[in-house]
Amino acid sequence: MKYVLFFAGIFAGLLAAGASPAADGTKDDDAYAPHTPMLIFHLTALTDPKDADAINAAVTRLPGVRKVSVDPAQGYALVRFDSHVVSYHQVAQAIADAGAASGKQFDPRLKIQVPDYAKGENAGKVDAIFAGKRLNQRVHVEPLDKAKGEFLVHFLPLKIDSAARGPQGFNGGHLHHPINDPPPRGLGLEMSYETPKSGAATSEKQH
Repeated sequence: MKYVLFFAGIFAGLLAAGASPAADGTKDDDAYAPHTPMLIFHLTALTDPKDADAINAAVTRLPGVRKVSVDPAQGYALVRFDSHVVSYHQVAQAIADAGAASGKQFDPRLKIQVPDYAKGENAGKVDAIFAGKRLNQRVHVEPLDKAKGEFLVHFLPLKIDSAARGPQGFNGGHLHHPINDPPPRGLGLEMSYETPKSGAATSEKQH
């Protein structure tokens, strides 16, 4: 009986391996990698192809960055990265530093959406989170369209500690958790960062 179980276990293991995305060579790393959002960083003063090259070079040097695509015509940079390795703030700072090197202020910004912001008492509760002292030492949230619950996140300068490991400064969860998490930890409201998947904000988990 023990031999039957032994070979049955081997057979089950082979079936599992054969069914896995890696076994058939069709695995999409982007689809299976956790905590790797593709974010849209809106930029100003992005007019020259050399600016795109500078941003690409600066951002790809960061650990955990998987993809970078800069579009000067549209004025944005698309960046996919592991937010458990490098923070939203570190990516934004790398973009800002690339601009500073050529005397430009790219002012990287992220668009966020809280669809139910204008309903009931939600606006006051969300505004209280936006006004948080610690948050405002890292970012500034600017209303874009309160009726639709759309806002821009501006990043304040971040001094990188080269000796520190892991994400530094503002990260996605600093807004996502207090707004999205169920009470009493959060407000229980849908909140998302803009990504190219939908052309607008998505509810992809942020950290």
